[in-house]
Amino acid sequence: MIEEFSGQFIKLKNTCLDLNLFQNQTLAIVALSGGIDSICVLYFLLWLKERKIYSDFNIIAAHLNHSIRVAASKEQEFVQNLCRELGIKCYTKTVDVPDLAKKRKAGIEEAGRFARYQFFAELKNKYEQKPQFSDYEINIVLGQHQDDLAESVIMNLSRGSGIDGITTLRAKDNEYRRPLLSISKAEIYELGEEQNWQWVEDESNKSNDYLRNRIRNQLIPYWNEIIGYDIKPLLARLANNLEADADALAWANQESYNYCLSENNQLFLSRVRKLPKTILKAVVEIWLEELNFSDKVLSANQIEQIWQVIHGEHGNKIIKLGDGIQIKRIRNRLSIKENI
Repeated sequence: MIEEFSGQFIKLKNTCLDLNLFQNQTLAIVALSGGIDSICVLYFLLWLKERKIYSDFNIIAAHLNHSIRVAASKEQEFVQNLCRELGIKCYTKTVDVPDLAKKRKAGIEEAGRFARYQFFAELKNKYEQKPQFSDYEINIVLGQHQDDLAESVIMNLSRGSGIDGITTLRAKDNEYRRPLLSISKAEIYELGEEQNWQWVEDESNKSNDYLRNRIRNQLIPYWNEIIGYDIKPLLARLANNLEADADALAWANQESYNYCLSENNQLFLSRVRKLPKTILKAVVEIWLEELNFSDKVLSANQIEQIWQVIHGEHGNKIIKLGDGIQIKRIRNRLSIKENI
């Protein structure tokens, strides 16, 4: 099916092994839109399976019809026919994404992303209930590549994101796997043409109505023209380099939380005072999550209030975080309470 001399697939295989992306007993749910990226990741997984890189490797496909474009039904039919030819079980779902966007008061892109990830989660849960897959690692495999990573870095930088935003696309992220992040869109197209794959082109990718498309079609080419070389691999390298820093920071945050935690789920005031503000924010967020307030998002102003109370003069203090949640400073402890 795939020519043995495909150097790109060997490169991707080595990445998968280096990053431990898959286990010997794996069920891979491929997000299959029908575009070249998803076709590439499907054929790559089939290549892994054919060569028995993993001892028990199973593949199914998931296609979401967004009901946005006239061609959506033909794309679904293309995906179903391809999976039939390849002997891959294919699950499809149709969602009225424009209507969902209105209901969620969100943009089309955000609503589409929400619908896709909800669909993938439903499939994962379906297979987790099957006894024959109880010992399997179930992964959702996405076709995002180096260009997507570079575009995400720019999008998140433009929003003022910190290290978490810059490292938002990872090859291994909970149940999600992105094995193509080390190769570019151009390399994927070249591979597809070499192997005579068939795929569908999403005409909406040419429209500059969406922010990501404007970054892809206008900003990055202009940036490349100004500096004289392709910036995308360097932006991807930046994200990859910062992943290790983000992991180290996450470890430090958890260790700091453990250090500050006292009995009755309170925090030692004397220990919290030693934390830098960035670590303090993370510690409070971990604290909220541990006490089942994970939906609470802290604003910069609330973090500043907490900082001032911690470092202020002696005395009992109360900080109201909204949603009935309060942080109380009593003597040498901090506690969280919910007013019902």
